Amino acid sequence: MHKLIPVYLFLIIFISCQKHARFVEKQETADVATNAKDTLPKTEPVSKDSIKADHLISLPFDFEKYTAVCLQQSSPDCEKTYPKLDDFNFKRISQILGNKPEDIPTNIFQIKSSFNNDIEIYILDFEGDSSFQEIITVNHNKIVSRKSVGHSMPEDKTYKSFIIEKDMGISVYELDFESLKKKLKEKYTILSSGEVSRK
Repeated sequence: MHKLIPVYLFLIIFISCQKHARFVEKQETADVATNAKDTLPKTEPVSKDSIKADHLISLPFDFEKYTAVCLQQSSPDCEKTYPKLDDFNFKRISQILGNKPEDIPTNIFQIKSSFNNDIEIYILDFEGDSSFQEIITVNHNKIVSRKSVGHSMPEDKTYKSFIIEKDMGISVYELDFESLKKKLKEKYTILSSGEVSRK
């Protein structure tokens, strides 16, 4: 019986040492993980506005100038001056429009609004056998207003184009295909509520 006591004591000490070793190992692993976190470079959070600002087009926006720079000349300045909407927001606006193939524009441009509110202003450019453009205003993922401002068909002698001014006024012109003479047809203004109102 007395011979078993030292063996029993040895087992208790051995098991105790094993538990202590596991505890120390866990503690060291946790310390290494904490130190690694502390040494990671701290990055500033990216604000939604800073990403969005890269895709906004400053006013005035003249659709004829856009056509000349991006479609006729294929200028390298096209993407910088007339950035298209990023993929995430393109899908978001497409869903708002209805997501049917005929509802999805070829290009969507977002205009930098002069209003200090949540109204978003977009130009929808539909290209095909004929082309047409619309301006929509959106608030909290709902269309507030939608206005046709441009239209072109190859068989016609004239086509419609537009300019959005810095004061949020919209001038719609009729242009002659051959002479490019333009004639003012309609005037609208985008109100701070998002409504597109006739002047």
